[in-house]
Amino acid sequence: MIMDNIIISFEDGSKREYPKGVKLSFILNDLKSVYKYDIISAKFENQLIDYDDAIMKSGNLTLFDINTAQGNKIYERGLIILFITCSMRILGKDTKIRIRHPLDKGVYCEIDKKITLSDLDKIKNLMKEKVNEVLVFECIETSRMEAIQYFKNIKRDDKVKTLTYTASNFVKLFKFDGLYHYVIGDLPHDSSVFKFFDLTLLEGKGIVVRFPFAYDNARMRKYVHHEMYVNSLEEYSRWGKLLNINNLGELNEQLIKQGAGEIINLSETIQDYKLLSIAEEISLNKDNLKLVLISGPSSSGKTTTSKKLSLYLKTLGLNPYHISLDDYFLEREDTPLDENGKPDYESLRAIDTKLFNNQMDKLLKGTEVVTPTYDFIQGKKVFNKKIQMKENDILIVEGLHALNEEISKEVPKNNKYKIYISPLIFLNIDDDNRISLTDIRLLRRMVRDYRTRGYSPSKTLSTWDDVRKGEEKYVFPYQDDANVIFNSFLAYELGVLKTYVEPLLYSVPQDDPEYHTAMRLLEVLKLVLPIPSGDVPKLSILREFIGESYFEK
Repeated sequence: MIMDNIIISFEDGSKREYPKGVKLSFILNDLKSVYKYDIISAKFENQLIDYDDAIMKSGNLTLFDINTAQGNKIYERGLIILFITCSMRILGKDTKIRIRHPLDKGVYCEIDKKITLSDLDKIKNLMKEKVNEVLVFECIETSRMEAIQYFKNIKRDDKVKTLTYTASNFVKLFKFDGLYHYVIGDLPHDSSVFKFFDLTLLEGKGIVVRFPFAYDNARMRKYVHHEMYVNSLEEYSRWGKLLNINNLGELNEQLIKQGAGEIINLSETIQDYKLLSIAEEISLNKDNLKLVLISGPSSSGKTTTSKKLSLYLKTLGLNPYHISLDDYFLEREDTPLDENGKPDYESLRAIDTKLFNNQMDKLLKGTEVVTPTYDFIQGKKVFNKKIQMKENDILIVEGLHALNEEISKEVPKNNKYKIYISPLIFLNIDDDNRISLTDIRLLRRMVRDYRTRGYSPSKTLSTWDDVRKGEEKYVFPYQDDANVIFNSFLAYELGVLKTYVEPLLYSVPQDDPEYHTAMRLLEVLKLVLPIPSGDVPKLSILREFIGESYFEK
């Protein structure tokens, strides 16, 4: 009978008829010839559904493959579990693996044993075997105390500490190839989806598990080693060891033992010392260095960092002028359009590079220049600031494209000092679950957007993918051109952000397309104790996002 059938609608506008009670697995099998890549996750009427779930009514089905933000995150989580499983099979059960940082289209994994190329090949081949075996990620709900006992038995203190500070009485574990895993977020149904991956050995350090990111169209890129970035990650990891805070469980433990004030002050002091050392390096080369260029991805804290750096330079006898590249936007009617016909403010072509180069060249020659301030309401530049450089004067320029040589190609390299800024997170949730630096920036941006622009959290979440695409194109490729990498992450900041952003995330309604991203972020925030913002210094980078910054005066 016709009433026994349902109509499933897809994002491309197509519709298909199926029997009432059809399982997602049947639909995915039916669509194999339609979709080029494996479907990793699915939502029916904006609700996540599993492979074996039955669909009882007509509605909208959204499918996610490796080329979507949601599908890609799930792919990464599952691939990391596959890697850990196979590494321990090859290297031994006593092997300690810590998932660390994103690194050139992959994730760097620290291993406590010396790894050879032969070991690497064995791990990779075993991973391929497990992919072909189609092993299921079996979700199991158990009591929190039972999970804690299990991880105590296998000597996973990192997991024990994480679960100790979880308010939930029950937790989800995933069983894969005989081992249980505590994972924040969803996983694929089985191992068959992991068709794209590779491993790269970092001698004496660990392995980079590589896979296509959401913007790569399932293309495996050749590994490019970023030595300065890797060394910076190692340097900032020592911050965590110095603070005795390497994961959220240890952070919570320290908060209970010594309170938030000590952690806040130590974190700020360590960060300020690094910024002071940068200022001293610039000061020692003041005869040559006349232009400091600061760039980094969205919500890295570029504005506060540039202004704090100016304060340090003043104490060292220099007179800094602060310039924002945003003031050099083209007139609104001249802004280039993206592939969808919308103004592309992220593009280098949106900046009047000719004017900027010309003015920088004149300033360095001692000529007086009238620099612009961009009127975002009128969409045009207003020339109203006179600058003429004298002895001990220095220009501090911050902006998305500041490290791109096109911005300052008329300025000799020995007159420039480039700083790349980003929150480089040395904290994990536990050894298997990393905290995404992208998520940290997203939480920061959400708080600031709501506070300064009145944006709803849903609006910030919905535009984040476009922001990320712009960073991939205009920011990340130039990080190797920097003289130094500055870490804007603070060990305590998740606890402070939690008090601001949790109510915002809970306000995202269940039928909102961004609901599941909001819930995923909440799952991370549930694992950290709240920290009141009262002790956060007015000069802190965090104040740029939560408000009451000294620089907002």
